[in-house]
Amino acid sequence: MSILRRILFAVLCTSALAATVQTASADDNAIRKNIAERFPEWPKIDEISKTPIPGLYELRLGSEIFYTDEQGNHLIEGALIETKTRENLTEARVAKLTAIDFASLPLKDAIVWKQGTGARKLVIFADPNCGYCKKFERDLQQIKDVTVYTFLYPHPRRRFA
Repeated sequence: MSILRRILFAVLCTSALAATVQTASADDNAIRKNIAERFPEWPKIDEISKTPIPGLYELRLGSEIFYTDEQGNHLIEGALIETKTRENLTEARVAKLTAIDFASLPLKDAIVWKQGTGARKLVIFADPNCGYCKKFERDLQQIKDVTVYTFLYPHPRRRFA
C-alpha cells in the first residue's frame, strides 16, 4: 500500500472512530440530561453502556440495571434475555457487579463455626435480630463438612439511639 493510501486509510479510520465516540458521548449526555430532568428523585447514573441491541443503552445505578433509548425518552425495567442462549444478560451483569472476592473478606472479624471437616467454606451476612436469619443458621447446621463465616449485619431500621 502506498504511503498516500496508508495516510488516507488512517484519516478515514480516525474520523470514523471520532464520529462513534462523539455519538456515544452525545447519547450519554442526552440520556443523563433527560433522565435527570424527568426523574429528579433518582440517584446519579453511575454508568451508561451500549447493549447488544442497537439503540438500547444500559443504565447502572449502583447495582440496579435499567435500559433506555439513545435520548432517554423511554425507560425499561426488567430482564434482557438473549434468546439464542436463553442467557439472562441483566442477571449476569448484576452478578458481576455484586460479586465479592472471598479472599478479600476480613474473615478474622467473622463469627466462625465448623461442621465435620469444614472443607467447604460459606460466608453469610446475618442480622442478629432477624427471625429468618436465625432459621437459616439452624438449617445450615444440617450441612456436613462446612465452615461458616458469619458477619453481623444489623438491619438499619432496627438500630436504637
